[in-house]
Amino acid sequence: MDLNLWGIELWPTTLLFARMGAMIMLLPGFGETAVPARIRLAFALALAICIGPATAGIMPEPATTALGMGLQVTTEVLVGVLLGGAARILVSATATAGQIMGLELGLSFAQTADPTASQSGQLLAVFLSILGVALIFATGLHHMFLQGVVGSYEVINVGAAAPVGDAAELALEAVATSFRVGFQIAMPVIAAGLIFRVGLGILSRLIPQIQVFFVALPLQIMGGLVVIALGLSTGMLIWLDSLERYATWLR
Repeated sequence: MDLNLWGIELWPTTLLFARMGAMIMLLPGFGETAVPARIRLAFALALAICIGPATAGIMPEPATTALGMGLQVTTEVLVGVLLGGAARILVSATATAGQIMGLELGLSFAQTADPTASQSGQLLAVFLSILGVALIFATGLHHMFLQGVVGSYEVINVGAAAPVGDAAELALEAVATSFRVGFQIAMPVIAAGLIFRVGLGILSRLIPQIQVFFVALPLQIMGGLVVIALGLSTGMLIWLDSLERYATWLR
């Protein structure tokens, strides 16, 4: 059954759009809430139309029933959510690192508007999230993700059964990697905070007359910001490397 509209085969384009639409809605850089959903879906549809001729040979025949066709489309949507959601989980490592840093510096109650999530968030978490999106576009990583969207059809074929086992493994690995990278980004601040508190404890024992709390808070914030300025570049390189390895796997 071949349905065409202006030379575009509707069934293959529908399957392509089902997966690409779900992935584009979640991919870093493209899936930010600041980008309207209509723009993201329109971009996914244009991408599906463009690569349709190149993937014509791997497209399955449509099912003979409406239920079967709906199942095929649903499977592609779930695959797109899986692959795009894994990338989104990896991106959340910056927010995790920001939350940890905020707790260490005593800035956990400092809130500001988060343009990447259309809601308020912890100050350092918002800063790192915005920095991460900027680095994705500055380093050209968004091009690799677009290539990964197309290359995902070699990782999981169109029309294949939903990979439940692989999905669970990918989700667990993404969550574990996200937490690990988040702690690696925040590790300089954690180590500096530990040393600072040990020093304050020794100082309070040697000179009990000093009001340690009033001395510690401004020094803790100022010293923490200095440590962030010195060690953040290395942490963000680790974060970019994790995203690049995932995009390379998709390609």
